[in-house]
Amino acid sequence: MTEQEKEIVAKASVPMTIANGFRWLFLAAALLLVLFLFFGNKLWEGAVWYDAFVSKAYTFLLWDILLMLLSNVVRIIFTARYNRIVKKL
Repeated sequence: MTEQEKEIVAKASVPMTIANGFRWLFLAAALLLVLFLFFGNKLWEGAVWYDAFVSKAYTFLLWDILLMLLSNVVRIIFTARYNRIVKKL
């Protein structure tokens, strides 16, 4: 590969890498919150502040999972675009 082709490939991989980073960010946030809810149900069962937090946490998890799904779709689109660019070279 020439230097120009390497630059084209590097530029094409940037959006794919960013989308993958967002996917990992949403996954880590969801994992931490699910673990907090799991252990919180054992430690703070019946606590008023925890019961109020749980409903907000599930709403946040719903949006977090939807954003994770969206970032997966975006990553797949960028990966297909990247593969087409590499195949042309």
